[in-house]
Amino acid sequence: MDISKKLEKSEGFGEIFSLVKKSVDDVIQRRRDGLMLALQYLPENIGAYYGLGSNFIVMNKSLLEKVAAYQDKSTLKSYIYYILMHEYLHSLGFLNEALVHELSYKICKQILGEEHASTQIARRGIASVIPIDPRPKRQPEEIEIVEHFETESISYIG
Repeated sequence: MDISKKLEKSEGFGEIFSLVKKSVDDVIQRRRDGLMLALQYLPENIGAYYGLGSNFIVMNKSLLEKVAAYQDKSTLKSYIYYILMHEYLHSLGFLNEALVHELSYKICKQILGEEHASTQIARRGIASVIPIDPRPKRQPEEIEIVEHFETESISYIG
């Protein structure tokens, strides 16, 4: 089954992230384990961020809720796939934003095809699927940790 079909059938951040890791590894032969995902309300012009040297990807909860409200589940999954890929590439040591944008588009296009929603988001940005308002709607709150995000990591305690 190809990645596009697996993405369509995926249920949850962890499954989507597994597809992201496979996609990145297939195209640029780079991989890392041990990442965690958190959600936080942020201004809408910030999709997510990766804290350099950390093991956290933090996704914008406001945008997730907005995409879920404006779009279907397929587009929501495509958005999550793209955002996780973008931040995963940062976690692999790609710090230049323009390069990460270019790599994200290249990987989405090669794995999912030009017409896939993830590829279109990578090419044109999230504003291509929802209206964006950069003004903060809410004050950032505590970060919400997503449980069971990455289950492929090696356990050192047997």
